Amino acid sequence: MNSEERRAARRKRREEKRATKRAERIKDCTFDNVADLNSLYIAARHCGRGVMWKASSQSYIIRILRNIAKSRAELLAGEEICHPTNDFVIYERGVRREISAVRFSERVIKKSYCENALVPAVVPTLIANNYANVKGRGTHFAIKTLKAQLARHYRKHGSDGYILLVDLSNYFGSLDHARAIDLLDCFDDERLKALGAHFVNRQGEVGLGLGDEPNQMHAVAYLSPVDHFVTECCNVEAYGRYMDDLYAIHTSKDHLQVVLGCIETLCAARGLRLNTRKTKIVKLTRGFTFLKKRFKYTDTGKIVVRPSRKAITDERRRLKAHAALVRQGLMTLEQANQSYQSWRGSMRHLDAQKTVESMDALYRELFDPVNTCRGGSH
Repeated sequence: MNSEERRAARRKRREEKRATKRAERIKDCTFDNVADLNSLYIAARHCGRGVMWKASSQSYIIRILRNIAKSRAELLAGEEICHPTNDFVIYERGVRREISAVRFSERVIKKSYCENALVPAVVPTLIANNYANVKGRGTHFAIKTLKAQLARHYRKHGSDGYILLVDLSNYFGSLDHARAIDLLDCFDDERLKALGAHFVNRQGEVGLGLGDEPNQMHAVAYLSPVDHFVTECCNVEAYGRYMDDLYAIHTSKDHLQVVLGCIETLCAARGLRLNTRKTKIVKLTRGFTFLKKRFKYTDTGKIVVRPSRKAITDERRRLKAHAALVRQGLMTLEQANQSYQSWRGSMRHLDAQKTVESMDALYRELFDPVNTCRGGSH
């Protein structure tokens, strides 16, 4: 056996091993499992978490057995389960977000579809540093991982190096349906493929709406080919992605320019455009912002993570707006305090003690004579 034959044999063994793992992974990802009464019951309970103050949630849960039996019958009969969405616009930190909210009964079916099919089949194919919408990951995990990557870079190269920050324009609104549906090829069950394709095609010709759980998973996996290409072929020191925010670290700025060109080409092939205003290569010694957090090396190599200046400004403005609403009787003091304590809790894992102390002082000033902020220290 010559070297070429040995390589072909190794390749064949790897492919057989992957096929075995894939078959094991998706063996329970079936249409019948999604439509199972137990699956729908668990999905309904999960959908009700945190929203039981809504009349629609209460109405569904009160008659939960009858409602899930109806959903199962509709699924098995191939009836239309998608209803017109409740479309509205919110402005998040000055950015316009178009939200498409679905009915509770439809949410239950989609929750079962995600938990019993889409997530088990798709998540194992993602890279470990794809942080968004995956159980056990999230923003805190992303920050923790990035700090570890920066620490490893400092041990090898010191603070010399660069980080490529990439942001995409109108990410959800630009997702191509045909490529999103390609994700469903991981299923062997044709009825399951048809159900997932129907969820996608119900949303027009291009783009997926915010607020729909299957859309979140499609968006997470849409750039997975880019993730694998950069991590496996581009020889970067570190890489990570949180939905449409990407970063890559390397000692050479020229190398990152080449990586940026590759990412731009791959994204263009998938119908996406880079946000040129936010896409840039930054020297690590200058510090950089990722996920609204400011990362910077100290002189000793310690990585300091603080909230960005804009995030602090936004919170100060929010506090003043809430104080005005409390004075007008449009908001209770308890609601204002809950909002502030939520922000305060998000600072717990950051190097933000002075920021929190300053914000506590502003809170006491705005909401005197009754001060409900417990504990002024961070």
